[in-house]
Formats: sequence, structure tokens, C-alpha cells
Amino acid sequence: MTDEEIVTLVSHPRTQEEGFRQLVVKYQKRLYSLVRGRVSSHEDADDILQNTFIKIFRHIKGYEGRSELFTWMYRIACNEVINYQKSTSRIKTVELENHDTRPAEAYLNTDNLAASLEMVVTGLPERQQMVFRMRYFDELSYKQMAEMLQLTEGALKASFHHAVKKIEEEFRAKQIL
Repeated sequence: MTDEEIVTLVSHPRTQEEGFRQLVVKYQKRLYSLVRGRVSSHEDADDILQNTFIKIFRHIKGYEGRSELFTWMYRIACNEVINYQKSTSRIKTVELENHDTRPAEAYLNTDNLAASLEMVVTGLPERQQMVFRMRYFDELSYKQMAEMLQLTEGALKASFHHAVKKIEEEFRAKQIL
């Protein structure tokens, strides 16, 4: 089923439920993969994905078709991840301050380069983190990111460049590279 057919079904009250079911079937795996790549647990990814689909359902009538349907949903999912990370970052900070006495080096000096990269990326400013993930992990073009985030390609390139430099610096400082 095409995106246009799905949007048409969702837009009509009598076919709305079937249209939304088709939308979930078509995009659930892609959106889950996107979300799961940004959070540490399956349960958190499921919660975020559920919130994403709720927002999609509530706002699908506002979808104007100026971008691809997945691009529009991708943006909603990214915003939900950011909201989740903001809400949990306060909790994690308190937990680390109160309970964890290991130095940061204990986390970075692991054999698992992917885990080390994730830790460093999580410490980047929000925009750099999002741009790095979209470019590096999701392999999106700057043009696609510009459309999703409503930023210029130049601003995105600069954010990605700064993110890469910070990651390299952190890896060098922790002797990971």
C-alpha cells in the first residue's frame, strides 16, 4: 500500500482504523530500529515508539505531503527520543552523583568500541548528537536531514564536523583511538 493510500484511509473516519493499522505495519520496524539505536533498553524503545505512533495518529491530518511520510514520522520519532532523553537525563545525573563513584575512565576503557562511542555521543550537545546519529548511524544525506530538521545543509555539516571533532578528542583523551 502506498503512503498516499494510507494517508487517505487515515483521513476518513470510516477507514481511519484500517489506515492506521496499515501505517503501523509498514513503518513499525523502521521506526523501532531508529528509536532503539538511540536508547539503551527495549522497554524504553517500545514506550517511545508507542508515544510516537500516538502523536502520528493525533497529527496525521496535519501532514501536508511536503516531505515523504516516513520523513515526517522520523522527525516525530526523533523529537520523542529527545523528550525522553531530557526527562531521564535529570534522573541519571542524580543517580550518578549519589551512587556511582567510578571515574568516567572506567566506562570508556572497555573493549567495546560501540559502547564507548555511544557514551561519547550521548555527551554531545543535543543538536550535534542528533545530527551525528542521523548521518553516521542512519546514513542520511545532508539534504534529507535538512528537510527533516528544517535547517540548512551548511548548518548540519558544521554540527556534524563539530561532533566528529569532539568525539575524536574524547577518544584521544581516553586513549581509545
